[in-house]
Amino acid sequence: MEESRKADIGPGPLAHPGHNADAMNRLPTLLLGLALLAGARTGAVEWEAVVPGVEHGRILRDGFDAHAVRVDLDAACVAVVATPAADRGLTVSEFAARHGAVVAINGDYFDPALDPIGLAMGGGEVWAHADERVRRQEVVGVGGRQVEIFPRAAPLRAPTPWMTGAISGWPMVVEDCAPVPKLPGSDHFTNAPHPRTAVGLSADRRSLLLVVADGRRENVPGPTLPELAALLVEVGACTAVNLDGGGSSALWLSGRIVNRPSDLVERPVANHLAVVPAADCTPGDASSRQKAE
Repeated sequence: MEESRKADIGPGPLAHPGHNADAMNRLPTLLLGLALLAGARTGAVEWEAVVPGVEHGRILRDGFDAHAVRVDLDAACVAVVATPAADRGLTVSEFAARHGAVVAINGDYFDPALDPIGLAMGGGEVWAHADERVRRQEVVGVGGRQVEIFPRAAPLRAPTPWMTGAISGWPMVVEDCAPVPKLPGSDHFTNAPHPRTAVGLSADRRSLLLVVADGRRENVPGPTLPELAALLVEVGACTAVNLDGGGSSALWLSGRIVNRPSDLVERPVANHLAVVPAADCTPGDASSRQKAE
C-alpha cells in the first residue's frame, strides 16, 4: 500500500510491538482458532468455473466477505504474468483490460512515487529491486504456467531463468499447509481487521490460489492476518504470502472488479499479478489440459 496511506494498515516494518507482548502473542492464536471453527461450520468453498482452468468462489459469513480464485496450472490455456515497468501505477482494472486478463489482483506495497518495496519484474525484465533497508520480503515468481513463492529467509535478489515476472509481498502467512503461528508486524497491521489480498499455492504447486477479502464497511470489517491465513488453508493453500491490502485490495474477474474496494474507487498501485489466455492456445480447445512441462 502507498506509504502516504500506509497508516491504514501499514505493516510497520519499523514499528515496535505493544507493551503487553504476551497477550498479543496469544491473541492471533485465539482468532485463528475462531476462524478455523467458522470455516468448518460453513464447509468447503463452492467453486464455479470461469474459463477452463479458472474457478471462482465467494466466501460469505458473519463479518466476512471474500473472493477466492483457483487456477489450474496444468490447464494449457492459462498463463500467469506480472506487471512490466510500463504498467507501473495502473489500477487493477486498467492493467487487466490492457492485457486481456481473466483474473488480476494488486501486488506489492509501494511508496508515494508508486515504486514497489520489493523485487518487481514483468515482460522478462527486472524493473525494481528490493529495498532491504525497509525489510526483506517474499517473492512470487511467475512464468507461463509456473509459479513459485520464494521465502524471505533466503531472499531472491535476481530472477531464476524460467521467470518472466515477479511481485513481492510480506509476510508469509501459510507454510507446510498450516497457518504460520507467530506472524510479524505491528498489532494494528496483524491483529486488526482490514481488507486483504494474498496469493498461495497448493501442496503440489499446480493450483494457484488468489484471495481478496473486503473490509472497512458496515458489518464487514475485514479479516485479521491470522484469519486470512486460516481462509487460505481452507481454500487449499499449503504456502501463501500476504500482499498489499487496505484500499489497494482489488480483484478483477471476467471483465470487472468483483470486490468492493474500501475507498469506493480503485487505487493506482505499483504492480499486479494476472492470469491471461496463453498465447499459443485457443480457449475451448479439446486440449485445454496438458501435463505441465
